[in-house]
Amino acid sequence: MQEEKYILSVCIPNYNRLEKFKSLLENIATQIVCDGLQKKVEVCISDDFSTINPISIVDEVKKKFPLVYIQYNRNKQNMGMDYNFLKSVLLANGRYAWIIGNDDVPEDKALYNILKIIHKTKYEDIDFIVTSFDSFDYANNFIKTVYPLGQEEQEDILFNTCDKKQLYNLIMKVKDNSAVFGFLSNVVFKRERWIRHGNRFEDKMSTIFIQVYMNLQTLVEGAKYFYTPQKIILNYLDDEMNQTIDRTYQIAVGLYEAMDYFFQGEERRSIEKNVVDVFISSRFMEFPKNDKRRMKIDKFVSERLDILNKYYIKCKDRKQYFDKKNIIIYGAGKFGCIAINDLMNFKANIIGICDIDKQKQGKYIEGNIIFDFDTLLKEYRKYHDCVIVVANNIHLVEIIHKLIENLVFQIAIIT
Repeated sequence: MQEEKYILSVCIPNYNRLEKFKSLLENIATQIVCDGLQKKVEVCISDDFSTINPISIVDEVKKKFPLVYIQYNRNKQNMGMDYNFLKSVLLANGRYAWIIGNDDVPEDKALYNILKIIHKTKYEDIDFIVTSFDSFDYANNFIKTVYPLGQEEQEDILFNTCDKKQLYNLIMKVKDNSAVFGFLSNVVFKRERWIRHGNRFEDKMSTIFIQVYMNLQTLVEGAKYFYTPQKIILNYLDDEMNQTIDRTYQIAVGLYEAMDYFFQGEERRSIEKNVVDVFISSRFMEFPKNDKRRMKIDKFVSERLDILNKYYIKCKDRKQYFDKKNIIIYGAGKFGCIAINDLMNFKANIIGICDIDKQKQGKYIEGNIIFDFDTLLKEYRKYHDCVIVVANNIHLVEIIHKLIENLVFQIAIIT
């Protein structure tokens, strides 16, 4: 193993988006200089054959910040995300690596705070630092704060997964894919563990989640996993890319196969619910049965998928299905509004909208009143042909169970 010259390597696997890349590189270099971290932090860039070679940007930043050590590699051809993630880490000389996507933005004093955590917890013993983070769209609108282990975990917590009970406790606390390394930029990890794995996951190099395999392998072998609500990164979501069906499919399959590789039993079911299911999109139901993507998705062991298979109404069938029916929409959020617009195209009678948020109840969307669950049940029982259209993504499974428990069986999903 090569000598560790630095405590931390900031690894940037770059591809295009050169303005964002330049902004990120200058941000990191500025933090290094302002906090006097030149001897502790390096920057490692692997460019995956961007359309325009960003070497001029790198040279400009090097000239502006001559005391910051910056390594630059450009692949001779586009090798894909997974290869480039690995390459950026293999370039490094640090004990720890922090991979940052070029469209994410470090929090103020992020490097200083990472090093502070490392020193405080005796960095030679910690394998992971995992943090909460804020998400924004590209217009800089705040979307949400992501708490990888759930909002209730608002204090530092350390798991030693050499103890299988602690590994179990950690997995059962996971509430988001970012807790199991599905997001790059909220994780700092011990670089030596990746090097030790070598080419173990060479067959996973087209999954877009090679970092999940590398880090979960470390976790199941036994590692110290340090979670903190302290934020180090601002996550910017590329909605144009992330909302395409192909991208959603790629994420769902990649995460499912990674989680299925490492977990089984109760842990597997919990991971499925909190990490994978949210990416199983109703749009997958529009794939023809003989479509390779649909056949792959149908192999998933997922309660959410079972529900979609049972209740999803395909676009081509909706006019006939909803004609002259009485409808109650469950969900007054974004998906509820989409459902209203869709149903307005059919001769359906929207009775109202149900939502458990008391602050929404009594208000109107497109002239339709929002009411509580008890009212939903009363209205449903008034009509023999009433259908509950569930318009909620995150809590879909729980809502379906709640409806069935209350003897509501005419259910449809269209969003």
